[in-house]
Formats: sequence, structure tokens, C-alpha cells
Amino acid sequence: MFSIRTKLSLAQFLEIQQQQFVAVLLNKHGIEGVEYFSPSVYLEDLVSALHRADDTQLDSLVVEIARTQGDLRTRLSPRYRYDERFEDFKTCLMLDGYVLNHRELVPLDPSITEGPPIEDDLTRELSISGLPGSIEITQKLEQSAQAFRSSHPNFNSCLNDARVALQSLATKIAQIRSSSHPGSFDPTKWGSVLSYLRKTDFITDEEERGLVGVFGFVSPGSHRPLGLSEQEYARLGRSFVAGMCWFLVKRHRAVA
Repeated sequence: MFSIRTKLSLAQFLEIQQQQFVAVLLNKHGIEGVEYFSPSVYLEDLVSALHRADDTQLDSLVVEIARTQGDLRTRLSPRYRYDERFEDFKTCLMLDGYVLNHRELVPLDPSITEGPPIEDDLTRELSISGLPGSIEITQKLEQSAQAFRSSHPNFNSCLNDARVALQSLATKIAQIRSSSHPGSFDPTKWGSVLSYLRKTDFITDEEERGLVGVFGFVSPGSHRPLGLSEQEYARLGRSFVAGMCWFLVKRHRAVA
């Protein structure tokens, strides 16, 4: 439900609050074992507690945080510490497909609550895929997220980095496949790579059209959001790219 990135941001947000208050707050939502926080490794203990928590506990915790923002903010001085950490947490939530609206946690797409975050699944699949360049692809996706989350967000860079990750992944798969499936392609051209993958039965005609559509969606950047804010457009584009990358890695592992 919530990505690893969002859990880490939540830990950073809670770490600036008074420790006993945080212990009570987490215990209230069934996240146990936090009353023994060690001052020397407080943030590390928080991260571990949040990773142990299940989706229901985390959802309940975040809902209370959203509802009691005023109280949490007044507990800190200077206030900017709260504001900066909370803004980062909200941005991470948006990358997961959630928005804090009128002190409520609202999923932008109700279906996202039905499974783990696609980006976490993608990172896991890439790490065990054995694909050359998988680390660089993961780094490119992280750069995309950083461009989205920075204090001065660059949504065009966010989408460009995501597009590069998708193209790099498809090209790596095609290069590996070429050793056992005759055919040629231009590794610098997206259409040529996809055509090769289709002709060698790695993807179907419909799947090729889907990949072309996603690539085209993110290629113009966020200049023309067509009724969406630039932030919403970038988040949607990243979500599409992550889904297609996950699909390609899963297919590669299935036929390798």
C-alpha cells in the first residue's frame, strides 16, 4: 500500500516529535515494540517499527496524522521543521497515489489499495532479474522521484528520467534476446527496439501499442497537462512507466 520511500519519509517526520508521544501514537494503532526506543538509534528503531507494521496499521496511523496536523505542528519549535518534513511526506504519498485533502487521506485511484506499490515490486524484480544495467535503471527511476520531490520540483525532468528508464530497460532486454533470436534493431530508436521485441514474440501487437502509448504520453514532458496540474501529470506518467517496466521485467524473467 505505502512504498518503502513513503515509510522512510514517515519515519523522518515522526522522528522530530517527542519520543514518548510517538511511542503512544504507534501503540495506539497496534504497532508494538516501540516503547523501547533507544535514543542513540531512534530513527533506525522507527524505520524498523514501520516496516513491521501491516497496511491496516499504517493506514490508520496516517489517517490520524492527517486529521491532527494542527496538534502535531504546535508540538514543535521552530515550526519549519514540521512544515518541511510534512511536505516531503505528502509528496511521497502522492508518488504512491494518495493525496491529503481537507485532512483526509484520499487514494487518487481506489485500485491502488489492493496490492503493494508497483515501484517496490519493480525494484525487487529488477534486483533479481540478472539484467545488466538493472542498477542504472533503478537509479534513473530514483532520479525521477527525486526530481518530483525536490524543493523546486522539475516535473519535466521527472518524466524524462522515467522515459529513459523505460527505453533503457526495453533495449537491454532486446540486446540480450538478440543472441538467441535472429533479427536487427537500432538500439537508439524506441520504435525499432519494440518492433524487434514484437517480431521475436516477446510482446504482442497489443502490448507494443501499449508501450508506444506510455512512451508517447511521457515524452512531451509536463508542458501540456490537459486539465491536470503538472504535478498530477508527472505522477500519472511515472505510474504508467513503472507499470510498463514491471511488465517487461516480469516477461523477461518468464521467458529467460
